[in-house]
Amino acid sequence: MPEAGTLPTPTVGAGDGRRFAGAVAGALVAGIGITALLMSGERKSGTPSELADIERAGLAKLGQSAPADDAMPDPREQAVIQGGHLLLSGAAGVAYALATDEEASVVASGIGFGLAFYAAMHWVAGPLLGLKAPEWRSDKATIGTHTLLHVGFGLVTAAGAKLAAKR
Repeated sequence: MPEAGTLPTPTVGAGDGRRFAGAVAGALVAGIGITALLMSGERKSGTPSELADIERAGLAKLGQSAPADDAMPDPREQAVIQGGHLLLSGAAGVAYALATDEEASVVASGIGFGLAFYAAMHWVAGPLLGLKAPEWRSDKATIGTHTLLHVGFGLVTAAGAKLAAKR
């Protein structure tokens, strides 16, 4: 029991460490899947993905030169775009592990986290940082696609955390 007026020191047991690792692994697996879909879409459509648009907007905000809006990303730019996306995915896995406990339902926590992460990135952070247009200006198909991708992301992240915690 901590002394009066002090806060208890949180501890992370072995199960928590496994759960954190599983959440990050699940988030990275989902992030890689989404990356593959986006890159495939670029190849099929001949136009840069939304992630390329976001990366280029970030470069412009930093006063750096960026490729033309309609130019396909070269391998170096693609590595930066997708590497950044995977870093964000991993960080989201940590956020999931911090925001939930071991008893959380995979379905409920995964869907909830996926929707919350989607809202945070596409409806709040992206527009506030000037990296993308507000999501509410997007068409229904785009909003639906983003919603489904992020729900899937949340479910895979939650499943990774749950599977790793059980080992």
